[in-house]
Amino acid sequence: MTDKTFEKYKAVIDEWFVNGFNGVKAYQKIYPKSKDKSAEANFRKILAIARIEEFVKEKREAIAEANKITIDECVSLLTSMARFDIADCYDEDGVLKPIHEIPKETRLAIEALDSDEIFIDSMVVGRTKKLKTSNRRSNVVELLKVLGGYEKDNNQKKQDNIVVFRIPDNGRG
Repeated sequence: MTDKTFEKYKAVIDEWFVNGFNGVKAYQKIYPKSKDKSAEANFRKILAIARIEEFVKEKREAIAEANKITIDECVSLLTSMARFDIADCYDEDGVLKPIHEIPKETRLAIEALDSDEIFIDSMVVGRTKKLKTSNRRSNVVELLKVLGGYEKDNNQKKQDNIVVFRIPDNGRG
């Protein structure tokens, strides 16, 4: 492999890291004329190259070091977000608890908290609070990816299901 090709493949991997690990889109960003099927096959070939495997490993290590986080911590965070109970956000009367009264594991699943006050003559007459939580399904899907839950499906996609039959010609030519 030439240095120029290696640099292009590194660009594909860089894009892969940026786009949420979509190999087809990463490949097509660098090779825009590529069709989905060939982009998928070529991306898999790139990932299998020893120099690229080492580049990916170094890139992951650099990201982990820069962010001081481990895979175990990420899996733990995803697990907390997948298991959170929305009831932990509310008191017995169904009123949203103050943020510091919500357990930390549940707060990890909160993506946004909007609070508005309604005034009449400079007096607060009401409050509206909106709570947006992370998508539980997405968290479970990410956990399944990390834990190999799709490995069987992934391996099935890698195989070329081609069967070759040899038919003897019995000298008839």
